[in-house]
Amino acid sequence: MQLKARQVEKIYEKLGMEITKTHHKLAFFRYNSKVIIKTRLSHGSGDAKAADKIRQDFRLSEKDFCDLRDCPMDKNRYVEILKQKGIIEN
Repeated sequence: MQLKARQVEKIYEKLGMEITKTHHKLAFFRYNSKVIIKTRLSHGSGDAKAADKIRQDFRLSEKDFCDLRDCPMDKNRYVEILKQKGIIEN
């Protein structure tokens, strides 16, 4: 799967992730003040390196990750999936 850095940044924005910039962009997804997902992205505007690693960080199948990237999936649906997988407690 190919993934542009800008697409990853849009996912960060859509999910309201907290971003810390170091030599990479670190992004944290919090739910009820608890860090649930942590991922990183190298600076740059081209292809995101290790797209499958980024997808795995989000704990999504390739199909679900494509839905998140391409906008059919919103933050609420993402939280539902994480709850179904037991990553977020109900």
